[in-house]
Amino acid sequence: MIIRIAVEELKAGMFVESMECSWLDNPFWRRSLLIKTDEDIARLVASPVAFVSIDTRKGRGTTLIPYAERRLATRPFSSSSGNEDLTERRRNRAGPTAETLDETLARAKQKVIALFQEARLGKTITIEAVAPLVDDIATTMQRDAAALIEGTRLKLNNDYTYLHSIAVCALMANFAIHLGLAENEVRAIGAAGLLHDIGKATTPEHILNKPGRLEGEELEVMRQHPTAGHAILDELGETTAIALDVCLHHHERIDGNGYPEGLAGDAISLHSRIAAICDVYDAVTSVRPYKRPWSPHKALAQMLTWNGHFDPVLLDAFIANLGIQPLGALVRLHSNRLGIVLDGGDDPTRPLVRTFFYVPDAKFLGPEDVDTTHDPVLRGERGEYWFSERWAEISVDVLANRMLR
Repeated sequence: MIIRIAVEELKAGMFVESMECSWLDNPFWRRSLLIKTDEDIARLVASPVAFVSIDTRKGRGTTLIPYAERRLATRPFSSSSGNEDLTERRRNRAGPTAETLDETLARAKQKVIALFQEARLGKTITIEAVAPLVDDIATTMQRDAAALIEGTRLKLNNDYTYLHSIAVCALMANFAIHLGLAENEVRAIGAAGLLHDIGKATTPEHILNKPGRLEGEELEVMRQHPTAGHAILDELGETTAIALDVCLHHHERIDGNGYPEGLAGDAISLHSRIAAICDVYDAVTSVRPYKRPWSPHKALAQMLTWNGHFDPVLLDAFIANLGIQPLGALVRLHSNRLGIVLDGGDDPTRPLVRTFFYVPDAKFLGPEDVDTTHDPVLRGERGEYWFSERWAEISVDVLANRMLR
């Protein structure tokens, strides 16, 4: 049985099935785990995580309180009740202040700019200069990841490539942790993310910084950056095979329609398939002078529709790692209502959801738009499982705010 409890109610021996937080705020970098020690509990209590769901089939249980009573007793995420909100809790955690994070990001950007300038001038890039930078980004992610990712979202033309490299480094490293890869492999994947666009150091600036869509010859020139980057890194000799592979193949597609080599399926390495997802996600959610960014919900929904572009299993894992549900996805809330994800809300891990079905009674409800700050998403669901061939029709009716029977 899955039971939702506050983190303060955790005891050693309980199995945490899910945490009500994004991957950015997860102190363990994985969604589920067995609580073994009081130290594990202390880490969760000190984190922004307020509630978790435990699976009593896999670990120790607790006294079951009916949902209606639990709802009254639960600690709200809003500060209006006198409890700390997530921002305040994050501020009170041990770790850097916002100013320190800004300084870290600025320092990282300057180091990445220096790497690109050295490559542009034909100078050798030393791995010794890259490894500390990856560790610096990873350490900052562990202390206040949300601020780091937010700080890289606004990308002006002249610094897009540098901030994009930092963001992809962070996304790839944390995705690798979520997948359970070894520490040395995680560090190598982070370095690969940092260097994946190094070939753009050879791309003419009028093409690199063009405020609009590339066409014709411009596009062909831009598509040379993976090969150029691979050549730059290959000259180092000491560059990891992972960095070389990711640099060359992060624009390959599962269906073989990518570039530069047109690899398909298993011919594309795990590391390059990870890079392809992280690279596109950061690009389409970034604020640029000439385009509006997609919301995380819309970005993930669109990426799911691009058949043949990404490894579908890895994309599902990436979505789980982010803790963000795609726009239009069917989800179950902790109140055991099913609903469809709408766009809106400051925190993409707590979206606006239009509920329409109550699971325990198996009956339709009047559509209601729910702020999941107070009734969080438990997990994603499959519409076909619940409603068979009616799902397409039901989803249209729910989004149109129609009453269902």
